[in-house]
Amino acid sequence: MTIRLFIGTSANGEDTRAERAYESSLREHASEELEIVWMRQSNDPTSFWHGWNTDTWATPFSGFRWGIAEYCNFEGRAIYTDVDMINLKDIALLNQTDMKGKPIAAREGTRFGGHEFCVMVIDCAVMKHFMNIPLARFKSQAHSHQRMIQFFSGDHNLVESLDPRWNCLDGENRSIDDIWQLHFTNMSTQPWKPAWFKGPTQTHPRDDLVSLWESYANNN
Repeated sequence: MTIRLFIGTSANGEDTRAERAYESSLREHASEELEIVWMRQSNDPTSFWHGWNTDTWATPFSGFRWGIAEYCNFEGRAIYTDVDMINLKDIALLNQTDMKGKPIAAREGTRFGGHEFCVMVIDCAVMKHFMNIPLARFKSQAHSHQRMIQFFSGDHNLVESLDPRWNCLDGENRSIDDIWQLHFTNMSTQPWKPAWFKGPTQTHPRDDLVSLWESYANNN
């Protein structure tokens, strides 16, 4: 079985080291074939990732996750993640999540009103029922991403809860062997310092996590 993994990333190479580190970790642990789609803004009008209104997005890829089901022709499953991660457990296990008929699985959290959508398992066929406007219109609206977050987040009838270890935010005081998917959530402390982030940069509080990231970033 091929696992379809969609990763949001920057368009101009600012996250290249992060991409390499993340992909290295994914392929080290994956028991099944991975099909990775790097979602990045494109100037090519034939690209699915062209023409999105990104004015209100916190990252260069924030809203792309909501187009994944349509990209997949509303068939099968797909996984979405941000690029700022390291995988430490077979991603096939995440893909096998029991969705219980819901369109999305994500961990519970407080930052976005009830769920953290940085890691999502998507049932593309079920998700079709919630994408009720044409994609061209959805892409053109500046606040589409925020509206989707508000619609889904905190609704346990629509979002199946994932084990938080699949989206472990900057370590959360867990030991490395108790983390399945490490997420460098705080953009100011990300080890590779992406140029698109314009805020102040700081040192990550956990040297062990930075060393782990460096080991994968240099494993190419």
